[in-house]
Order: sequence, then C-alpha cells, then structure tokens
Amino acid sequence: MATKTRKCSRCLKNRAAKFFSGPRGRICSSCSKNSRSKASHSARVQETYGLKPGEYDYLFQAQDGRCAICGGTRRQRLSVDHCHKTGRVRGLLCRMCNGRLLTAARDNPETLRKAASYLEDPPAILHLGERLHIDFRKDSD
Repeated sequence: MATKTRKCSRCLKNRAAKFFSGPRGRICSSCSKNSRSKASHSARVQETYGLKPGEYDYLFQAQDGRCAICGGTRRQRLSVDHCHKTGRVRGLLCRMCNGRLLTAARDNPETLRKAASYLEDPPAILHLGERLHIDFRKDSD
C-alpha cells in the first residue's frame, strides 16, 4: 500500500501525511515546531538577557554564526554567554565552550591563559623529554 505524501509549503519536502497536522495542514510538524521554537527562544533571550528584538540574530551574524571562542558551528543554537558576577552579556558560544570550558575555568581569564601556556609549552617535555602515549608509538619489530 502506497503512503500518501504532501509537500510542505515551508521546507518543500515531500513528507508522509502523518507529518502534517489537520486535514489542511500545509506545514510539516518539523517546520511548525521550528517556528514555535524560534519564537519562544527569541522571547526567552529577550527576557532573560535583556536583548532587544533582533539583537540575538544581529550578534549571530556579527560572529558569522560561529562560537566566539572556538569558532565552531554546531547544529544547536549558540548559547548567550554572560558574566555570572556582573550579568553582562559577552557573546554567543557553543555549548561546549559555554558549559564546559568557561565553567571549568570558573570564568577566570588567568586560568585560561595558564591553560593556553600549558598546551603551548608542556612541562613534561621540558623535564622528561618526549614521551608518547601508547596509541602514538611506532611498532618496534
């Protein structure tokens, strides 16, 4: 038995009828969800961070749609980063940088500078010389 499909007027994909709400639904459930999700995200960002309408999108464009720290792009929205001491909005970050990197450093710039220095000049090389993890050692025959 052939499955009936319809074309979504927003994403233009042919989808099974079960993805449309109501007998005359013209927008698939994915597009409908994304519309609601974007509107609720915008409202929450405005209320929580004091951004004016369109400012999240403006900042997103100014950052070329990339995390302000790692420059990565993710499928998820970028998070609005703010200072937990002053409340000042700093920029948009991926969840990894916002939720792990800055959290682990406790928002301390000196800790992050020390981490960068550690990565650039590891003490083990200075004191022990080159040592390699087992996965990087060449097989000795």
